[in-house]
Amino acid sequence: MKTVLHSLPLRFLGRYLSSLAVTAVLLILPVSADAQVTGQEPPEADTMVIFQPARPLLVEEGEIQKRNILALDILFSGSGWGFGVSYQRRLVGDLTLLANLAFSPRRNSDEFENAWLGPIPVVANKVNRLFMLPVVVGAQYRLFSGTLQESFQPFVAAGVAPTLILQTPYLRQDPAVGLRYYEYFESFGYAVTHWRMGAMVAVGANIGNPADGSVLGVMIRYYTIPYGEPGLESIQGLPITNFGGVKLSLQIGTAW
Repeated sequence: MKTVLHSLPLRFLGRYLSSLAVTAVLLILPVSADAQVTGQEPPEADTMVIFQPARPLLVEEGEIQKRNILALDILFSGSGWGFGVSYQRRLVGDLTLLANLAFSPRRNSDEFENAWLGPIPVVANKVNRLFMLPVVVGAQYRLFSGTLQESFQPFVAAGVAPTLILQTPYLRQDPAVGLRYYEYFESFGYAVTHWRMGAMVAVGANIGNPADGSVLGVMIRYYTIPYGEPGLESIQGLPITNFGGVKLSLQIGTAW
């Protein structure tokens, strides 16, 4: 009886070691089956799936997250300085919705103070101050997106431009005092407004990656805003019949 009792643990231990050996062989067998044998060529690389993104993943992720741009516009033209705001919303691919409004003066000749009205220096024969405020809604298309870096994004744009034209007095005949000069801010109390439909085309570029959160842009805009006859006069005898023209725009904005 003692012999039987002492042999039972040994019997179970033998079965346990046998099972462990079989398991080890099953685990090692698939690995050793693919091992390189001396003299054989190494197995070919698996080319069933190849992943090679056209652009860095971080850039694509940034572009997806930052679809909007809001910018302040500084405008330069032959009529003087102006300012405005622009909004861009990327729709799909390289196509972007564009909206901007800009406020700037409008004249068709050089206007320098070359006379005196009492103690006040004035521009001779100037009768009105004229301003334009086009509200542009259109589309912007990015060029060469597949070949240029994200930090330089040239584009073309076009849109319709309903425009508010503001006419304020400068020098007018007043029955009570004769020729009267209207100061700049005072003249807005006598403003007359006119609405005209126009259009805009533009070419420019955004500099800086929108994924970084800031954008610097330059744009050359051409407006056509027909007013019609007889036009509006800034200088007497020189009516303006089209309030369009070329403007250079510098944009400083943020992206999100």
